[in-house]
Amino acid sequence: MGPQSIRRSLPLIAAIVAVTALLVAPAGASDVAHPSIVSEDPAGFTPDIMDGRVNAIIVMNGTVFVGGTFTTVRNAGSSSDLTRDYLFAFDATTGAVNTSFRPDLSGKVEALAPGPDGASVYVGGSFGQANGSGAYGRLVRVDATTGATIASFKADPNDQVLDLVRRGSDLYAAGEFTQIGRAARSGLARLDVNTGTADPALDLPFTRPWVSWVKSPMRVWRIDVTPDGSKLLAAGNFRRVGGELREQVAILDVGQSPVTLDDWSTTFFRLTVPHGRESWCLSLFPHYVRDVDISPDGTYAAVVTTGANFPDHPSCDSVSRWDLTMSEPGRHPDWVARSGGDSSHSVLVTGAAVYVGGHQQWMNNPYNPTTCGVCRGPYPGGVVRTGFSAHDPANGLPFRWNPVRYPRGKGVLAMAATAKGFFFGSDTDRIHGETHRKLAFMPLAGGVTVPPTLEYGLPAGLFTVSPSGAAHDLLARTFDGTTAGPPSEVGTGVDWRRARGGFVLNGQLYVGKGNGTLVRGSFDGVAVGPRTLVGLHRLDHRVAPIFQIPGTHQPIPRLSSQLADATGMFFEHGFLYYTVRGDPRLYARGFTQESEIVGAPLLVASTGDRVDWAKVRGMTMADGTLFFALADGTLKKVAWSGDPFGHGHPTGRVTTIGGPDVDATDWSSNGMFVFGG
Repeated sequence: MGPQSIRRSLPLIAAIVAVTALLVAPAGASDVAHPSIVSEDPAGFTPDIMDGRVNAIIVMNGTVFVGGTFTTVRNAGSSSDLTRDYLFAFDATTGAVNTSFRPDLSGKVEALAPGPDGASVYVGGSFGQANGSGAYGRLVRVDATTGATIASFKADPNDQVLDLVRRGSDLYAAGEFTQIGRAARSGLARLDVNTGTADPALDLPFTRPWVSWVKSPMRVWRIDVTPDGSKLLAAGNFRRVGGELREQVAILDVGQSPVTLDDWSTTFFRLTVPHGRESWCLSLFPHYVRDVDISPDGTYAAVVTTGANFPDHPSCDSVSRWDLTMSEPGRHPDWVARSGGDSSHSVLVTGAAVYVGGHQQWMNNPYNPTTCGVCRGPYPGGVVRTGFSAHDPANGLPFRWNPVRYPRGKGVLAMAATAKGFFFGSDTDRIHGETHRKLAFMPLAGGVTVPPTLEYGLPAGLFTVSPSGAAHDLLARTFDGTTAGPPSEVGTGVDWRRARGGFVLNGQLYVGKGNGTLVRGSFDGVAVGPRTLVGLHRLDHRVAPIFQIPGTHQPIPRLSSQLADATGMFFEHGFLYYTVRGDPRLYARGFTQESEIVGAPLLVASTGDRVDWAKVRGMTMADGTLFFALADGTLKKVAWSGDPFGHGHPTGRVTTIGGPDVDATDWSSNGMFVFGG
């Protein structure tokens, strides 16, 4: 057996980024990376909010600031009510409500941002007065200790402020205003952090709001800015930005002066269907993008939506990942995860996970009109995730994390990460079977560290299964990518005659079986541990629609039938790739080992380019090279693109390295995989 080539994946990278974020992030910033998934069990110290709901949370210098529609709070474990209208603060470690911070606001708070001095807070919302003065309505800067108005900052927006983000000496404000900072601005402005004056370098009008059944003014609903301050991601009911078509989501290049509209664009949130008409999600909503969050390293963003069940529109009731490193039109999401008919209202990206808060009941649950008319499932693949979910950044599949936030209410409406976990706010009072009214903290302590993915390199052991059914055992050979050693039988105690492909991941061997199942057992190169059936979450019972493959609405084949006829499989970058006997396509489905969930969405990664997939009889991946056998017994290799998100494909020239006429070996196999020992 040769040495392993170990590629450390997202969790380890997140741990490194976390340290950097703690050193360079401004106080109160939510761009904090985590090394693991947080615990399902919330901490016990957070105060209770007795009415209303939470709309905004920030953490600054050991103090948590919470804004919303509430008027009464209590310290944890106390029965004494404390009047706190729309905004209050508490200690981030003890949970004790701050007795000195008492701003007087006349209406709801929608947004918060930390001041540049670490001693003040920006507050946005629909309140007409702040501390008795109408001169600071809808946006005010207050002292972080007392709540007193800092009079030098005066932006005076003429309508409500819905979101705030500060980067250095710039404060970005989004909302329904048309005037702010003594200038005309349509929904978005960049303000001086000290005076509130609008920056003339950012003057791109957001226009043409989507006309729904519910009348709504032009609004920029949510914004986020990359940690380096170069790009701003905006979402709202707009259809044009600076005169250019941008529907619901747009990116601005804010790192240059004047600010310009980035070439990045997508039609994902608008789908043109046959006959030339535009199909949106439920037209009851003025917009269905509900939140955006940029990853701590600034390379991608997650977007969540509402919208109800619309099979022609995959963006409805979804969470999607978007690459921010390429500025070009016509972008598609890296992946899409759907709830099957329930809204998401907030999203938090920590590197280790993408947390989605809403009133979802299931995830990995794309709508399937062929099995259910107007119901919400669960559809094939759907797994229970009650009011909260954590998703694998590599493929969008849910982790096991399911703290059960019930009743679900409207949903989780705000989240803020710290180095020790994250705070969230909602409109309900129960999570994990405990009472935490409208507010809770999910700690990293007691959470789950997702192991790095071990991808085996060469030289290594090459294991094959005889296609003839004569051999019950595995055959093992040394293999350096060109030459294989003599075979030796490995008596694993498993009858391999019904194997239909396999792969090893983190010491676990996964094997597709002729009865349409996927089984797993530990593997050390010699022995296979007790076998466990991998739950395919009803993917083997029904048929689901393909919506990831452009231009087709054909049903996805049943996974059980595909596994029963599989001729080879391997795992790479969060996706299970496999071939099916007689089928000219290479398929890919997301697979997350931590939860052992197989993705309901099906991708076609390749359709015959360089490899005749219908003739494959065993394949495996090692060192960025695909090794595969054909029905004629030849063993071949071809370079692999390594593209993530199920889009890997062969590249370069196919080379024959074995076969009856090369090394007197029939390499066709019911299962082929490499293992590094």
